[in-house]
Amino acid sequence: MTNALDSPPADRKAELLRWLTEEGRFAPDTGCLLEMLCEKLTGLGAPIARATAHVRTLHPEFRGVSRIWRRGQSTEIRTSRHGIESTSDYQNSPVQHVIETGQWLDAVLSEATDQRFPILATLRAQGITHYVMAPLTFSNRIINPISWGSDAPSGFTEADVELFRDLVPAFAPVLEVTAGRRIYGELLATYVGQDPCARIMAGAVQRGNVHHIKAAMLLADLRGFSRLTDELPEERIIELLNAFFDLVVPSVTGSGGDVLKYIGDAVIAIFPVAGDDPARACASALAAAQTTLAALQALPPEIQRHIFIDIALHYGDAAYGNIGSGDRLDFTAVGRDINILSRLELLCKDVGRPLLMTDAFAVKVAAPVFEIGQFELRGFRQHQSVYGLRQGHEVPSTPKRPNSYLIDRAMSTNDAVAGNSGRRSL
Repeated sequence: MTNALDSPPADRKAELLRWLTEEGRFAPDTGCLLEMLCEKLTGLGAPIARATAHVRTLHPEFRGVSRIWRRGQSTEIRTSRHGIESTSDYQNSPVQHVIETGQWLDAVLSEATDQRFPILATLRAQGITHYVMAPLTFSNRIINPISWGSDAPSGFTEADVELFRDLVPAFAPVLEVTAGRRIYGELLATYVGQDPCARIMAGAVQRGNVHHIKAAMLLADLRGFSRLTDELPEERIIELLNAFFDLVVPSVTGSGGDVLKYIGDAVIAIFPVAGDDPARACASALAAAQTTLAALQALPPEIQRHIFIDIALHYGDAAYGNIGSGDRLDFTAVGRDINILSRLELLCKDVGRPLLMTDAFAVKVAAPVFEIGQFELRGFRQHQSVYGLRQGHEVPSTPKRPNSYLIDRAMSTNDAVAGNSGRRSL
C-alpha cells in the first residue's frame, strides 16, 4: 500500500480535486474551508506549517478579513480597516504584490526576500523556509490571495507547488461561494439587523410572511432635529446624526437588542422575549436606554450641546415580518404597541424628561419608577399611564435585586412635574 508521499502527481491532483467537489465545498465558512484544505494538503504530503486566505468583504467597518492557519493551532481571524492600502502593513507586502500584479509569489526565504518583503523576515524568524502566495480571482475579477508556508528544511518540492497551481482554478469558485454566504449575510444584517437577516436568509422573503412576537421596545429620537437642519450645514447634520446613532446603537446591541429601523433622526429597537420571561427583555431595554444617556454625558461639549435625546420604552406585541409591494419589501414590526411607543416618545419633551415608559413596561423592571400621570395618546381612546425613573437613575446605577418592583405612584418633591397630576393629551 502506498502513502500520499509516494503517490504520483496525477493521483494527488485527482484526490485533491475529488475532495474539493465532494467535501470541501460544503465547509460552513471560510475558516473551516482553509482548515480542511490544509489538512488535506498535509495528508497528501505537502509540508505546510502556515497558510492564509485573504478575502475582501462588504462591511461598513472592514475592508477585508484574513484567516491564518498554523499547524496544531486554532485558525486566527484578522480584519483590516478601510484605507489599509495606504498603511505600511500593506505596502511592500506579498498581498500587495499578488493583488496588484495578479502573479504568483514563490520564494525561498532569505535575506534578499527579507529586504523585498519585510513581513517575510518575521516568518523566517518563526522557522518558515519557503513561501508561496497565489491569486484567487473571483467572478467580479477581484483578486483574493491565498498563501502556504513550509518549515521543512528544503521547503516545498516542485511537485508541491505544482499541486497548488492545479488546485487554484477549482478552489477559487468554492472559496467565493463560501465567503459570499457570510459577506452577503453581513451586508444584509448591516441594513436590516441581525434577527431579520437570519430570518430572511432562512427563507422568510414572501410578502405577508409575518409572525407575532412579544418584545420590549425602544424608540430613541434626536430632539430638535428640524431646528438643527435649519441652522447647520448638511455635513454637520450628518456628523451629529452619526454621533447620535453611535450613542444608541452600541447600547442596544450591547444589551442584546436588535436595531430594527432608522427613521430619519430616530431609532426603533426591539428586545424579543426569550421563553416566558418578559422581565429580562425589559431589563435589557432599560439598560440600553440608561447606557445611551450616560454615554451622552461623555461627548465633547461642541457635540453634546446639539444632541438632546428622548427615549420611550414599552412592552407589548408586534407583527414582525415582510410588508411592501411586489419585489420591494421591508422587514419590520408593526402594530398597536409600536404606535403607542411612537406616541409616548413625543411626550418626553412635553413633560421635560429624557426617558419615559408605559405601565406595561414599568411593572416588569426592578427599578425605582414613579407614575407621572395619565395621558391621552393621539389616535387611542384609552388613556395611558406613563412612568419615569426617579431622578439620578436615568444613567446606569447599582442593579436592584430581581423582582423588587419599586413602582411608586406617590411622587416625591424632586420628581414632581408641574401639572402632571391630571389627564393630558398629545
